[in-house]
Amino acid sequence: MASLDKRTSDLLQIIRGRGGAFRAKVNDTLRDIDQSVDINVRRECLLKCLIMYLGEDVSCLIKEFLVVQKDEAETELAATTMGVFVLRENQGPLCEPVDIGIIIDGVEVLGDQSSVASACAMLFGLIYALDLKYPEELKYSFEAFQKMIMNIETKNMSKRVLNLSEKLQDLV
Repeated sequence: MASLDKRTSDLLQIIRGRGGAFRAKVNDTLRDIDQSVDINVRRECLLKCLIMYLGEDVSCLIKEFLVVQKDEAETELAATTMGVFVLRENQGPLCEPVDIGIIIDGVEVLGDQSSVASACAMLFGLIYALDLKYPEELKYSFEAFQKMIMNIETKNMSKRVLNLSEKLQDLV
């Protein structure tokens, strides 16, 4: 997470610099970053913005449910190939999670994670350790986690991730 923290201001500058429909899409998440002093909330929001910046759907990775939707959550998670689930009393990242865990092939493999960012890092580690393929709908996000945040096998980036990486380098 230290690498993500070091890049936070630069990533936010790039994300805030993009306008149009994308800006409208991330506006609420950016507002949550600005309103929170909790590092875990800020990391969660930044990861969501990064996923959206790369043109992918946040809900493919982070599945959020309210406690009152537990039955609905169990049904949806049973059909989930891979992802992080967040169970909250109230909606939004500013509300303290009741439970955070990791699902692979419909089975909770890790629960009681301390934060969404930590769960994403653990999921990345499981994918890497178990030699699993990145989910197709999140391939750019996981590539960015791997090559830009974790600094693993940083060569041969896709155009999308390379573009973001070059923008980060220009800010340094």
